[in-house]
Amino acid sequence: MGHFAEYGEGKYRVWADLIPAGEDFVVFIGGGEKPHIGSMSICEKGGEAFSVSMPEHKDYIVSSEAAKRIAELTGRRCLVVVGIHVEGATKLEIKKLLKNASKCIELIMVKPLDSKPIGLKG
Repeated sequence: MGHFAEYGEGKYRVWADLIPAGEDFVVFIGGGEKPHIGSMSICEKGGEAFSVSMPEHKDYIVSSEAAKRIAELTGRRCLVVVGIHVEGATKLEIKKLLKNASKCIELIMVKPLDSKPIGLKG
C-alpha cells in the first residue's frame, strides 16, 4: 500500500504519493494548477541525488531534495518524480509551493508506511 499526503489549498495545494517498490520507494509530488512530469531524481543513503529535468523546468529543486531526504531517513533508494506548476508564479508564490512540497515530504515520512493516508490544509 502507498502513502499519501497533501498540504496547502487551491493553486498552492501540493501532494505526495509514496509507493513501495520492493525495498525501495517511488514518489510522485504534484500540485499547482497543472501537475505534470517536470523532473525526476534518484538517491540512495549517503549519496547525492541524480536528477533529470525537462527543458526550462525547475522541478528538480523539489525532486532532488525529496529523494535525498527520503533516502537518508529510510536507508532505502528513492526515485522522486515532480511536476508542480502555477502559471506566471511570483517569487512569493514559488516560495509557498516549495514550502508546501517540503511539508508533504515531512508528512509522508511521519507515520509508519502501513498507516492510513494523511492530509493537512496549510
